[in-house]
Amino acid sequence: MLTIGEFSRICFVTKKTLRHYADIGLLRPEYTAENGYRYYSVDQLRTMLLISRLKNYGLSLPEIAAALASPDADRLAEKLLEKRRQMEAGLDQTRRILEQLDEDVAKLKRRMDIMEKNIVVKTVEREPLKIFGIRKKMDVKYFSESFALMYQQVGQRKLHPTGPPMAFYHDEDGFDAGHCDIEVAVPVSDDGEDIRVLDGGLHCFATLVGPYVPEEFTSTYSGLFKWIQDNGYRMNGSPFDIYVRGGEGVPPEDYVTEIYFPIAK
Repeated sequence: MLTIGEFSRICFVTKKTLRHYADIGLLRPEYTAENGYRYYSVDQLRTMLLISRLKNYGLSLPEIAAALASPDADRLAEKLLEKRRQMEAGLDQTRRILEQLDEDVAKLKRRMDIMEKNIVVKTVEREPLKIFGIRKKMDVKYFSESFALMYQQVGQRKLHPTGPPMAFYHDEDGFDAGHCDIEVAVPVSDDGEDIRVLDGGLHCFATLVGPYVPEEFTSTYSGLFKWIQDNGYRMNGSPFDIYVRGGEGVPPEDYVTEIYFPIAK
C-alpha cells in the first residue's frame, strides 16, 4: 500500500487534488485507517495515470468518472475522436489568427491601416423568392444545429430546395450572442402555409471567400454599411447571408458566402 504522500509524488498530483477526487468519487483510497490516513494500492496508479491522460485530452471530470464507471472502449474512442476534432478546429483557428497577425505586421511596417478592408460592393435587383425557414431566438453556437433541424423538416415535408441555404439576422436592438433573432432558410419551389416569399428589389452585396471567421464577416458587414451610407442609401430589411459553397467535402478556404443588404433611397 502507498500513503497519500507517496501516491502523490509518484503520480505528480497534489494531495489536495487526490482528496478532491476522493470527495467526488472519482478515485477513492483503497483503504482509510481509523486515524484518517489514506492508502492507495499499486493498481490504482494505472487508474490515476488514466485520469491524468484523459484530463489532458480535455475530458471533464464528470466525463472521466462516467468512463471509469462504465468502461466501454468504443464509447471512449468516440469521445476521444470528438475531442480530437475540437482540438483540430482550435488549431485551424490559431493558424488563421497567426496568418492575420503576419498580415497586420506587414501592413504596419508599410505604415498601412490594419483595420482597412477593401471589399467589392455590387448592386443587384433580386426577384421575389419562396423560402422555407426556421426563425427563433438562439445562441449562435447552435447555428449549425438549426440548419440540420431545418433540413430535417424539409425532408419530412417533402419540400424541393432550389438553391443554397441562407441565414437572416432580424435583431434591431443590437447583438447578443446568446439570444439572437436568426432565421435559417432554404429556397424552395413549393407553396404552403410555412412558405414565405422573400421580397425582391434592390440589394447591395459582397462576396466573402474562406472559412467562417467572425472577424471577416464583421469586416464585410462594416464595409457594406459604410458603402450604404456613402452612397446615400438606407437599409430596407433584414440582411442575410447566402452560403453559396460550403459544408462537408469542401475545404474551408474554398467556402463562398454572399452577404446581402436590402437597400432603398
